Amino acid sequence: MINRLRFVRRVVVELPRQVRLAYCLMRDPRVPVTTKLMFGGALTLIATPVVDVPMALPLVGEIDAIALTLFALRLFIAACPNYIVNEQRQMLLEQRSRFDEDVRSGERIAVMLYRRFRPAGDVETDVPARATSTHEAVSGAPS
Repeated sequence: MINRLRFVRRVVVELPRQVRLAYCLMRDPRVPVTTKLMFGGALTLIATPVVDVPMALPLVGEIDAIALTLFALRLFIAACPNYIVNEQRQMLLEQRSRFDEDVRSGERIAVMLYRRFRPAGDVETDVPARATSTHEAVSGAPS
């Protein structure tokens, strides 16, 4: 039971870190194309399995996709040059990686789309409020 909890904890903590690092490595032009293609092929096989592990097998059938994804991520990272991996890890820690830049760009696009297509009843929150006098604030009538 304790081993299962450790495994779940490792997956919950490690998987997002590994995914961000793999994303940065996939976008790095110094990583060999063949390594990127093999990783992409592994993810394709995991997403659309040719041989599906039956769900009747306890635990294996339920977590096979997550475990295989984590395994593929680790193999991909291990196949990349160490100096690139270390550089990308440092950039992730400093939040100046390609992943962080793309997330910030996505946020800007999402805000722009929201402002463009916001429902008609929404109140604009980014427009400065009209200045009011003390008399107007107290009585509710303009001065």
